[in-house]
Amino acid sequence: MKLAYGTYAMPTVPLEDAIPMIAEIGYEGVEICISERHGSSLDQLGAARRALLRGLLDEHGIGVPAVFFLGGIHAPDDETHRANLESISGCAQLARDLGISETPVVALGFGGGSDAWETVRPRLIDQLGELGELAEREDFVLAGEAHSKGAVNSTERVIQVLGAVNHPRVRLHFDIVHFFLGGEEIAECVPRLVPWTAHTHVTDAVRHPDNRFDPRLPGDGELDMVAYVRAMDEAGWDSYITLEISGLIWGADGYDTEAAAQRCYDELAAAFDAAGVVRG
Repeated sequence: MKLAYGTYAMPTVPLEDAIPMIAEIGYEGVEICISERHGSSLDQLGAARRALLRGLLDEHGIGVPAVFFLGGIHAPDDETHRANLESISGCAQLARDLGISETPVVALGFGGGSDAWETVRPRLIDQLGELGELAEREDFVLAGEAHSKGAVNSTERVIQVLGAVNHPRVRLHFDIVHFFLGGEEIAECVPRLVPWTAHTHVTDAVRHPDNRFDPRLPGDGELDMVAYVRAMDEAGWDSYITLEISGLIWGADGYDTEAAAQRCYDELAAAFDAAGVVRG
C-alpha cells in the first residue's frame, strides 16, 4: 500500500504548488480535488495547466489514485443527472490529460439523505447503471462514497446498491470514518468492503453520545489507525490510502496547510510501521 494526500485539504494552495509539497513530505500519490473554490474546477484547468501538472507529476514521481469531484451521484431530476454525466466525463478526460497510466478513478459521493433511503435507492441504482455504461465507453472507474449522513451510510447499503448495479466499473470510494461514525467495527466492515473498493479516504473523528461528531486530524480522534491499516492489508488492499481533512478543519481560522499535511503523513506512516505493513 501507498500513501496519498487529497488537495481538498489545500483550498488556498494551487495544484502547481501542492504537488511538489505533497511529494516532498513523502506521499506517493495525490488525489486531485475538482472544485472552483480550490482553483481547480474543470474550467480552471485549461490545456496549458494540464500539461504543466502532468509534467510535475512525472517530475516528482507521484501517482493520482483518483480525481475527486465535489458532487453527489444521486440526482433528483434528469437535468441534474445529465449535468453529472457531463462533469464526470470531464473528470475522466482530465485524468487522461494528466497522463494517468492505469484506468483512472473518478470519485464522488453517492448523495441523498439517510432518511430518504427507500426513495433514493431505486433512482440511485438506475443512475449508477447509466454511469457504469459511461465509464465503460470512456475507460474509467466510478467510485461512490458512502457517508454517515447520506443515503448509502452502512456496509449493508453499499453491498445492496453495488450488488444491484452489478457493473465492474461502478465501485466504492471507501472512507472508513463514515462506517466508524455509524458504529461499525473496523474488523467487520473492512473485509466486506475492500472487494468492492476502488478508492479510499481516511480521516479521524470523535463521537458523541447524541450521534454528533467532531472531525479531527489523524491521531487526534478515536479511530484506531493501526487496526485500520492492518485490516486493509489483511483484506488484500494494495493501492493507495488517501488522507482527507474535513472542511470543518481546513475552513477554521489558523489552519496551517503544510503542517496538517505533514501531521497526517507522520501519523499514517507510524501506523504502517506499528501494523508491520510495508509501503510500496
